[in-house]
Amino acid sequence: MIVVILSYVYIFMICLFAGVLAREGLSKFIPVPKTEKIGITGIITTGLVVLTVYAECFSIFYKVGVLCHAVMLAVLALGVYKCRRQVSDLLIKVRKKFFSKEGVVCLIIVLISAFYASRGVFHKDTGIYHAQAIRIIEEYGVIKGLGNFQLHFAYNSSYLALCALFTLSFILPFALHTMTGFIMALFTCYAACGLMKWTSRVGHTADMARLAIIIYGITVLEYLQSPATDYGAMYMVLYIMCAWIAQAVEKKDDADDIPVYGYLAVLSIFTVSMKLSAAALVVLAVVPFVLLIKKKMTKETVAFIVIGFLSFLPYLVRNVIISGWLLYPVEAIDFFNVIWKVPAEYMKFDADQIKVWGRELQNSMPVEEGIKVGISSWLPIWWEKKRFYEKLLVMFQIVGAGAAVLNLIIRTFRKKIRADVAIFYITVFINIAMWFFTAPFIRYGLAFLMLLPLCASMDLAENLFKGKAFLRFAMVAIAVVCFGNWTLHYLKVDKQRFVDRVKDAYYVTPIPFEDSETDEINMNGVIVYNTRHEDVDPNSYYYCPCSYYSDMVNRSTLIGTTLREGFKPKSH
Repeated sequence: MIVVILSYVYIFMICLFAGVLAREGLSKFIPVPKTEKIGITGIITTGLVVLTVYAECFSIFYKVGVLCHAVMLAVLALGVYKCRRQVSDLLIKVRKKFFSKEGVVCLIIVLISAFYASRGVFHKDTGIYHAQAIRIIEEYGVIKGLGNFQLHFAYNSSYLALCALFTLSFILPFALHTMTGFIMALFTCYAACGLMKWTSRVGHTADMARLAIIIYGITVLEYLQSPATDYGAMYMVLYIMCAWIAQAVEKKDDADDIPVYGYLAVLSIFTVSMKLSAAALVVLAVVPFVLLIKKKMTKETVAFIVIGFLSFLPYLVRNVIISGWLLYPVEAIDFFNVIWKVPAEYMKFDADQIKVWGRELQNSMPVEEGIKVGISSWLPIWWEKKRFYEKLLVMFQIVGAGAAVLNLIIRTFRKKIRADVAIFYITVFINIAMWFFTAPFIRYGLAFLMLLPLCASMDLAENLFKGKAFLRFAMVAIAVVCFGNWTLHYLKVDKQRFVDRVKDAYYVTPIPFEDSETDEINMNGVIVYNTRHEDVDPNSYYYCPCSYYSDMVNRSTLIGTTLREGFKPKSH
């Protein structure tokens, strides 16, 4: 736990430095948000994005290890020296905040986060491919056709490259897995500190988005030790949407619209590289694009587009190298015909399997049949498999949708329709629709499922009742009605996990990545590994490269006589 907290401090400082330098550099090309507008959280988030893109780019050419880290530290040291005044001013603000009421709250959140991030049971997907994918990035960077060796490795995520950058396995006797815990602490502190100022605001729609971040933190607390791509992506979605609606409803004038919305639009494009299921988040980019065009800021428009594209480009390059597809598992976009390309039939089966599992049909029929089942058939099965608190969550989407429609009618009648508020709800609706009709796992769309009922209901209360006291009561009432059962369930889970794990001996160092028995496989004279008891034991972090499924190993082979040359399907 102590090591986890120290890693939080280290990640915080590195991201702070990277964020400051990035803002200084970008300010020469685009209008950047004022520090007081995005706060320390915005600067740290900027640093996270920059470092993620850096790790992705480095992995394309070499492994993400000691050299990658040394280059990063050298560049940051030089940059901090040149921007020492800006860094010093920001550190003074951090120190002041630390010795305040907000600092006490943040300290409590950090301690809770560190406790859960240091122990517990890893998420199942971490045991299948997250941990092994991180190890491969550490040892090799990116390997051609790795998706043939195990299809899950083709689920490329920039988040795993970020995690690999901070495992520090090249210097420590163990690999850290603290990034999810850090992100939880960062954005939960952001939300909690924002809520502490709620009495100074008349409107509380953005406060409901802040509350959604806290509820999400309670929901995922037991899996903070896992470098799971879902959690990192959902936290980014919640932060972007919360910062967006806060700018829309809490601003005093429109002067900061282009810098703030432009900044959030770039973040939305980057977030797609963390999880492809967040693709519709880029709808937010419409607003800053229109604002820039209206003001005839052509150079800035081009600069924003280029920066957004560059933040996403390494992800696309890694996709092609790993799977031979630009966007795996999207069959419709087929530009490349490389020897290491994952066969279309394997990819289609993989994509269909995700949908079938999301619709809860995996135990009732084969994938080939399940993908053909219409919504009238799979929806009752899907609904039946949901727990009570999950059903409440789904039902409240109807309440949220109704509230959003009423808000639209009221604003139309009063002639107070705002494009930035409208695009917030449009983005939420589009993402919920995509989630429902593709792979409706609750965890895939949880951020949007939380935002719609909370924000729309509060928005409606503000439109109907202008009394400040009533709005405070409404905020609590809406949260209790919508998420009381959900939050209570996960608080009980978190309490039980605390009781179960409080005696675990991880108060200094964190629990190590999981290990398991593996079989050595000679592939063209090169030793690779396969989990011996698949579907029972996890995929080991310690043997590399290691596949979780023997059938995937058997249908792949090396292109040449070294791992660097990559894998290809045996049919090629």
